Amino acid sequence: MPFAPLLVFAKRYPTLTVVAGHLLLLAAITSALYAFGIIRYLPGNDNLMHLDVYWYDKIRQEGYSYSTTTTSSVAFFPLLPYLWRATGLTMAGMSVLNFSMFLAAFAWLAHQLRLPARLSLLLLSTPVLVFMAIPYTEALFFLFGTCLLLGLHRGQLGWWAIGLFGCGLTRTASLMFVPVLVFTVLLWAAQPGQARRALRWGGVGLLAIGAAVGIVAYMQWQQVGDPLAFTKVQKFWNNHLRWPDYPFVTPAGIDMLWLDALALCLGCGAVGVCGWLAVRWLQQRRRPLPVVPPMVLFAVGYYALLVVYIASHQGGSVWNLSRYMLASPFFVVLVWYLYTLPAWPGRTYAWLLLPALAVWQLFGAFSQEFDNFTWGQSAWYFGLLSVYLFAYLMLRQLPWRREIIMLLYVFNLVMQLHLMDALLQGYVIQ
Repeated sequence: MPFAPLLVFAKRYPTLTVVAGHLLLLAAITSALYAFGIIRYLPGNDNLMHLDVYWYDKIRQEGYSYSTTTTSSVAFFPLLPYLWRATGLTMAGMSVLNFSMFLAAFAWLAHQLRLPARLSLLLLSTPVLVFMAIPYTEALFFLFGTCLLLGLHRGQLGWWAIGLFGCGLTRTASLMFVPVLVFTVLLWAAQPGQARRALRWGGVGLLAIGAAVGIVAYMQWQQVGDPLAFTKVQKFWNNHLRWPDYPFVTPAGIDMLWLDALALCLGCGAVGVCGWLAVRWLQQRRRPLPVVPPMVLFAVGYYALLVVYIASHQGGSVWNLSRYMLASPFFVVLVWYLYTLPAWPGRTYAWLLLPALAVWQLFGAFSQEFDNFTWGQSAWYFGLLSVYLFAYLMLRQLPWRREIIMLLYVFNLVMQLHLMDALLQGYVIQ
């Protein structure tokens, strides 16, 4: 049989086979859409300098700069630009390196979690993963986030520490890991016989985060004279504590709003789960606390804190929310965990969609305030979004689930390529 070696490889290395198959399908669909003129641009050195790439490139070439009156590069953490400088790669070369790191981290995570092939393909097609293929921090954050999650999953304290340290050097969002870590440790320690271990891991985690933030502060103190510059400059990026406005919006427009709305829905769900777990933690003397894997606790806690931060600091804008939530290993872990839970009764899923309808209303979905749409157009838009969400929730129970997963996979891939095309033309899609 001419394909016998390939079949042997696929059986021995199923995760690598899925990733390779995804790359082939991605290349084929990209070639077809480009040939037919549906997408007009492919990544290159001449069209990648957009949005945050400008700031990472500036740090790579010049180091940090700071202004007390306007935006400046100290808002960004150093690992990506300094890695870029060390490799000497071009902009396109750094994009290839980022995409390679992401694929390696995803393959590692999928292998350790034993993700089914179809579920792996679906997760690989998540539209906002487009940011893995440009000089952004998403790939490094995914890599180190995978380390910390698998450290919790496999009981490897070293992976946990490396993951937290690497995330702390990569992105300012890692500052939120401190309350998330405390939340995880408290619930983990409440499980029988886990208190000492949870406290030890919590202490190591705090040291790793503190070391990373300390290095960033020292670098900025040496270069701009202020160790807390990365916190002070946030107000010039319009990130400051305030009440959110109604309706919620995103500067990226309709192309990203559905993804940001889905991320907001997931974040609100995470807030509800964290609140429920906190109540059960307070009641643990009367009834036992549900046993939830520590890595799932960390992922849920991160999602909850992130959505609270965005809602309280961006004035009703959900800009970047889907990028921070869906282009992360925390999304993979949560989808995996939901997929492994026992099947819920069908009526439960119907009730799960009711909170989603409330989230859609935050965008003015059922009023005249949504993006100049008529009421009917708005209802249709968010109705389709509800169907999309329902398909994910019902992955294990829907008839023809294999066909539905593949349909979602192809749709997501086309959207991924559309977003890349828009980004390369300079449109805001964060």
